[in-house]
Amino acid sequence: MVKVTTKRGTAVENVSDDNFAGQSHYSPKAQERQKKRLQLSGANTTIVTKRGTDKIEAKDIPYVPQSSLKGQKITTKRGTSVKTL
Repeated sequence: MVKVTTKRGTAVENVSDDNFAGQSHYSPKAQERQKKRLQLSGANTTIVTKRGTDKIEAKDIPYVPQSSLKGQKITTKRGTSVKTL
């Protein structure tokens, strides 16, 4: 379960994390769900993007696996420290 703040920050709801829109789209669960949705929609489905000004076919969306972040360095503590993942 995921807690989501709603109604201008005055209420909190519990939402199952299976279909949570705020879930990171980089997570493996979200990527699998997106791949399944594209397969179910069919190859000739048109997807509207860029605030409704552009279109793309579902078959033209490439699958790009995310590389491992192990060993990458990130800055922390307002840019004064470095941490290795």
